[in-house]
Amino acid sequence: MMWEFVVVTVSLVTLLTLVRLRISVGVALVIEGILIVILMNPLLLPDVFLQTLTSDRTLSLVLASFSISLLVELYSSTRMINKLSDELLGYIRRPVLIIAIVPAVMGLLPIAGGALMSAPVIASVGAVIGLSTTLMSFLNVWFRHTIFLVYPMSQVLMTAAALTGHSVIELAMYQVPIMVLMVLTGLYVTRKNSKQASALEGLIPRKSSLGGLLAFLSPILGSIIVALIARQILDTLNYYSDYSVAIGGFFGVALITYLSFSRSEEHVSSSKFFIALKSDRVMNMVLSSLGAMLIYYAMITTGISSSIGSAVSSIKFPVVMTEVLLPGFMSLISGSPIVGVTSSVPLLAGLKTFSLGDASLIYLSAFLFYVASPVHLCLVFTVQYFRESLFKVYKYLIPAIILTFSVAISYYYIILTLH
Repeated sequence: MMWEFVVVTVSLVTLLTLVRLRISVGVALVIEGILIVILMNPLLLPDVFLQTLTSDRTLSLVLASFSISLLVELYSSTRMINKLSDELLGYIRRPVLIIAIVPAVMGLLPIAGGALMSAPVIASVGAVIGLSTTLMSFLNVWFRHTIFLVYPMSQVLMTAAALTGHSVIELAMYQVPIMVLMVLTGLYVTRKNSKQASALEGLIPRKSSLGGLLAFLSPILGSIIVALIARQILDTLNYYSDYSVAIGGFFGVALITYLSFSRSEEHVSSSKFFIALKSDRVMNMVLSSLGAMLIYYAMITTGISSSIGSAVSSIKFPVVMTEVLLPGFMSLISGSPIVGVTSSVPLLAGLKTFSLGDASLIYLSAFLFYVASPVHLCLVFTVQYFRESLFKVYKYLIPAIILTFSVAISYYYIILTLH
């Protein structure tokens, strides 16, 4: 059992070392996945690669990441992202609110790595109010996961509710105070580090119309709407519904190409399209998606997930501490809150009946550790977009998570006491 812990430790240290050495995160993730299999059982390598490359989960994620990163690249190359930023500033008039609202709204599209969609807006607006790229990276990831924490359509929330025997709405409502805390934390950090309101006068463009704002926002909004519609259709037809995100992403690419001829001086010519197609950012996003799924299947196929889960649950920790550590650790090493929830709840079920406080603690632990995971694709993509150091972003992210967790544990303790 100790060997599994050694393998996980070595693979994580290798990943962080490669990132520290400025190796592409996508390459680092692939290396970590291969290293896990080699250290556990090299004979399983062909099987892990086969599962990774042929699963609908991988293909849908790679296609979604490709389409969305291409959409983001075209937003930048056509300068429509600058126009969108101006329209947002002109309509909302409060840059700090834009920093909070845009990633949170994009969080309603539950796709791995979806923070990439809001990153260009945060970059433009953040530059106006004088934020560093490190802070922009932190805020983009942080605000994206505020609404997502209580989003009833979230697969993580639905899974946690089903496994612990509570309704989705009931479990979501218990997280609302934590969501509010996360929003307030992000707003405090933004206000503390942005220019004073007096210094912003003259930087905020003229008041804009809702029509102008929607025109430049339509490729992103269109992607989300089409993805949600496609998900329902695919579910009805019994197809793998996660392909809906890629369908929405490619719709956004088509729409921004069309709009660029009427709304921007920089049209999406064939040469510009192929430059975007071959850009480092697009290639890195695709490779990162592939690497993340390789790690996922490496852990499942080699049995690391089940072995570590059993080991942690067998240690004589207090039950509440186990409810924090087990789902949290599994989410941290896998970069997936689903893994954290599904691998821990069955093991913890033998220890006690889950109250809403227990269910909330398990869910939030899996969620927050996932946010901080070095293989969390939203974090990976954001750091790559802003060309920032993961370690610099952690200087903001980890204290924010510790604060949230500290308050949450006190809050859940009250709930557990009352129940």
